[in-house]
Amino acid sequence: MKLVKSATVTFKNIRPTSICDYIKANPKAILLDVRTKDEFDGKTDPNFGTLKNAINIPIQQLEERFSELDKYKNQTIVVYCSHSHRSPQAAYLLNQKGFRNIVNMSGGMSEVTAKDCKK
Repeated sequence: MKLVKSATVTFKNIRPTSICDYIKANPKAILLDVRTKDEFDGKTDPNFGTLKNAINIPIQQLEERFSELDKYKNQTIVVYCSHSHRSPQAAYLLNQKGFRNIVNMSGGMSEVTAKDCKK
């Protein structure tokens, strides 16, 4: 990914410690897990779990699968991965495609301690 000016990056961040409360307060938010399918399905070690009702589109496939997210363009999309290395990239890509309500879970699933919003 090429370097970009920070002024072009327009998404919010949320801490993993408050993700379950955020989901409760924003039940229409779309949860986008950009990890691999194996990570999403809990087939890797360590298994950090995933959030209930999340959509899995690995970061490697995101650009070719944007059309699957078009119907959510005006909704809040919470993007996450395991350690918050991939999710900021995904948030930026979504922002560049016209998605304006993007929230990145900084820290990723490795820091989610609450269990009530995990499946």
